[in-house]
Amino acid sequence: MSSIDRQSGFFSQGLDVDTDFEDLGVVRTYGPGAELLQQGTPADEVYLILDGLVKLVWTEPKGKQGIVGLRSRGYLLGVPPAITGEKSPMSAVTLVRSVVQRISAQEFLECLRANPPLAWKVQQIHSRELCEQLNSLGELACCSARSRLGRVFKRLVEAGQAPADGKKNRVRLPLKQREVAELIGVTPEHLNRILHALSRDGLLHVRKGWIVIPNLQALSAL
Repeated sequence: MSSIDRQSGFFSQGLDVDTDFEDLGVVRTYGPGAELLQQGTPADEVYLILDGLVKLVWTEPKGKQGIVGLRSRGYLLGVPPAITGEKSPMSAVTLVRSVVQRISAQEFLECLRANPPLAWKVQQIHSRELCEQLNSLGELACCSARSRLGRVFKRLVEAGQAPADGKKNRVRLPLKQREVAELIGVTPEHLNRILHALSRDGLLHVRKGWIVIPNLQALSAL
């Protein structure tokens, strides 16, 4: 596991929980579209993302779905329902080829009880995640759709989903346009208008299925 690239996610913050869990569970690779957690079912396993990208999906009773977050390297999935014993409040689905460590919920909880320093690390992870989620809610309430889209691209770059090309960044979106629209709270039609406007302003360009970002700082500062 030490060979996993840790340039983004919580690994870059010094929270190397992979070393604490290296003797637990198994490491598996999943292709795009694999459901790791299912909304409304118990979390029998906890997942540590070692590489890749996962979307969090919430489904209302009539079947309408919405993406409520993205998770990348260093994030833990399934811990809150494993701790509380409640059912998973959302589904977790891989967007790209992802490497995850699967640990049984029981084994994970036993490890936390026996290792207070590790429990503190997990608390730090959840606190960071809560801050991010509250920040996203604030953006949805107060920031423009252009601004929210810029921040989504910035997060994808930080998650390793955009290879650098000199000073430029290229993003091949792992999300469908409809899903990106859901993530920033607009219709697909409005998202298309935003993309055209940003392209006209020189903040991004669409080329052969890639979104090229000449200046990520300028885009994320909208």
